[in-house]
Amino acid sequence: MAPPTPANYIAYTAAINPASTTPKLSYAQVWAGLEKKIRAGQDFVGGAIVSTDVISESTTEHGQPVTVREVVFREGNRRVQERCIAFAPMKVEFHQGDGSKVMNIISEGAEGELYMTYAFEWLHPELDAQGLEDRKKQEWKIAKMAVEKTIEVMRAMVVDGRL
Repeated sequence: MAPPTPANYIAYTAAINPASTTPKLSYAQVWAGLEKKIRAGQDFVGGAIVSTDVISESTTEHGQPVTVREVVFREGNRRVQERCIAFAPMKVEFHQGDGSKVMNIISEGAEGELYMTYAFEWLHPELDAQGLEDRKKQEWKIAKMAVEKTIEVMRAMVVDGRL
């Protein structure tokens, strides 16, 4: 049996509506934001994504919308094709050709408070143990930035009427 592919598994969660923020975002607004993010990732996480081009749209055998897109990542100007599957109204999965996967998940706490979690499964077959650990430090920063920036952009879109 072959050992698992070297990978970093990271999840970062942030409250969507901390007490100090206005306007408060509704679950429906956050879901609408995630749907927009599929087609224009750079609008939400410009620190990580430079551009998004939609290649095709279809559905899974169970009826979930599938968008195939090509994104250009800021790091290394890498072009990556992703298969984005929307599981309304809870999560979007972004599947990359190398087997890596990112999930954007909306969840609720016991008191109805909303949270955004990004879970990353980044495969790095090219890295040894030390390289993987070094990359993990960068990926934690990316995860935190992606979640917090997405929420910030969604709030701005509500304020200016885009969402």
